[in-house]
Amino acid sequence: MDRKKVKSIVLWTVYILIGLIVLNIGISIFKSVKKFKENVYNVTAVKLLKQKIPHILSYQGIVEGDPQVKVYSHVPGKFVKNAVAEGDTVQKDSVVSYIDRDIIGFKYELAPVKAPIGGVVTKLYFIDKGDNVSPQIPVAEIANDENIKVVLNIGQDDLLKIKKGQIAQISYINDPAIMMTGTVFSVPPVIDKDIMAGTVVVKAENKGKTMKIGMSANVDIILEEVENYIVPERAILLAEDYAFVFVNRNGKAEQVKITQGFKYKNLVEIIGPLSDGDEVIVDGNFKIYDGSKVKVDLININWF
Repeated sequence: MDRKKVKSIVLWTVYILIGLIVLNIGISIFKSVKKFKENVYNVTAVKLLKQKIPHILSYQGIVEGDPQVKVYSHVPGKFVKNAVAEGDTVQKDSVVSYIDRDIIGFKYELAPVKAPIGGVVTKLYFIDKGDNVSPQIPVAEIANDENIKVVLNIGQDDLLKIKKGQIAQISYINDPAIMMTGTVFSVPPVIDKDIMAGTVVVKAENKGKTMKIGMSANVDIILEEVENYIVPERAILLAEDYAFVFVNRNGKAEQVKITQGFKYKNLVEIIGPLSDGDEVIVDGNFKIYDGSKVKVDLININWF
């Protein structure tokens, strides 16, 4: 066999081997892509149902009695003693403290300082006998704990949304289970130009004296109620210029653009082409894409 034929056979053999290798690689890639496309992702979702969503503004303040007043002596002199202790409940005109008028050359009976309202004594300002007392310095503080109020300092943007008579929920910061319903009692007619804010007062009946004077409280003012869909905030994903959620459509994830509305804690109102019964994916949405196969586990969420 001549050298030319041998060379030709070798070349064809190399070509065939290369072709087989390329074919093998192609088949492997095809199988990998096919396998990738057939991945099924385990996700959790919530089923949508339109519900009444309260639009809420939340603040924090200190629970005060309604009314809560400081008690003053009508005469100057020296402090003699208190007739009550902090925490005592007193009636209107009950004696709180006694003052010695201490005028040289005159002898007076001890001057009583009387409670202008009934309630609980929240503070006594004098303890040591002989301290100087004047009508400008409070002797005690008394709060009516059958009714409460929370005074809130609110910025101008929120003040425009708040109106007298709106419902408010008052609860302890450390124990939200202790809650009562009140109303917005007053809204300032003008805004303080120095701080661009105003004082809003929320009042409530303290049934059973559940709320203790001086405690820190959350105050949620309900502006209005609207009927819409709401989902956990983690269900919402952000693209460059829009927000979206994934919805389960017959076992496949579909990207749906939405507009975010009212937010409360970890919940967000969503507006978009959605219907009752749609399953919005909450967990696992970061790893899926539009059209990916999903296996959905429905979960329940505690709303409001």
